[in-house]
Amino acid sequence: MKYRFIYIFFILTYSFYTSQIFLPYRKGDKFGISDENGKLVVPAQFDKIAVGYNNDFTGIKISPSLKKSYILNDRIILKDTDFAYFENEGDFVKAVKIKDKEAYNGSHGNPNYLSKFLYNLKGEQILDRAYNNIIVIDESATKGNALKETALLLLYSYENHYGLYQIDKKQKKIIKTFFENSYDVDTDYEKFPKSFAVTYDAGGMKKKLLIDFENGKIRSSKTEELGYSNDNDRIGYGRSGYSSYEATKMPNFEIEKNPIPENSEGKIIHVRESFEDKTTEELSFETKDASYDYAYLKKVKNKYGYFLTKENHYLVAPKYDKIMIADGHGVFASGFIVKNSENYQYLVFMNKTQEFITPESKMIPYFFRRDYGKKGFQLFKMFDKDNKFFCYADQNGKLYYSK
Repeated sequence: MKYRFIYIFFILTYSFYTSQIFLPYRKGDKFGISDENGKLVVPAQFDKIAVGYNNDFTGIKISPSLKKSYILNDRIILKDTDFAYFENEGDFVKAVKIKDKEAYNGSHGNPNYLSKFLYNLKGEQILDRAYNNIIVIDESATKGNALKETALLLLYSYENHYGLYQIDKKQKKIIKTFFENSYDVDTDYEKFPKSFAVTYDAGGMKKKLLIDFENGKIRSSKTEELGYSNDNDRIGYGRSGYSSYEATKMPNFEIEKNPIPENSEGKIIHVRESFEDKTTEELSFETKDASYDYAYLKKVKNKYGYFLTKENHYLVAPKYDKIMIADGHGVFASGFIVKNSENYQYLVFMNKTQEFITPESKMIPYFFRRDYGKKGFQLFKMFDKDNKFFCYADQNGKLYYSK
């Protein structure tokens, strides 16, 4: 199975601005969901909450046993389940169990170790069995709807076979089968949502199915034979070693190092966040050697700045007691955690120009999500003096917390 159809569709449905923002709110020692103003819309009942990408969340209860709930906007869709995680699919929710966590983590995402169940937004189960993978094809947040009352489901079964089906959303049942028992598929979303194409095999024959959409329905479908397939070309998930490769090691070369600049600090701290279901989120600090070829910490009158070597100027002015690089959640959430006395701030740059800096705080701010729900709303996680997660905040220092 070629991975790219998963990633392409994920890009199409990944993230969009919503009319209302919802986010985790801490009340006492429990978390619920509030709106942007801090009004609770889902009562505080969870030990922690993981944030998704479409105003969806996973509420986690740690004791007496681990239970997870799927929350969309201000509603709990699936409550206190044994699923490992959930995936938002527009009008559907995929609830996932991991059969062998250790093997799955070492498999680069091989779905043979997964069991996926499909639900609608009422919490009703759609399919009567689990599949290793379920791809819902009905709409794109960036390009519009292909289908309204129905959806296409590309299903990968335990038997390592693929099938494409049309499902009626209201009746919650399959109304058409396009193909099944294919060893491999390759999807094409180039003209989606006007059309969708998929190449599959049937009895050794490679075929291409083209489906055209119009007014939220399937207008037509046609199949073209491409010739007989070669068994050696099959790269489905069921084939052993499907993702393995041999790495070529480069020989060691002696690299000439630049001289250490005056008043420079030879080390720099990188900050990262850990997330485990049963433990409190925590910041970790790793000290690394400075890269003088690019940038380094430079000290002036007992204050540190972040100095760009080639540009020969400061990115961060030398006015802080401490500067740490924060990797954040993705490249667009990276920046610097700066400290003066006992106060922390988070400093963000865009194209080497300062974009914003958070207010001073006794807690450590950690950039979580840029333009969360709407442009200009920056979501942060706040960590206490013990580096433990405390609550969420916005870029202006508003804490989503009450006693």
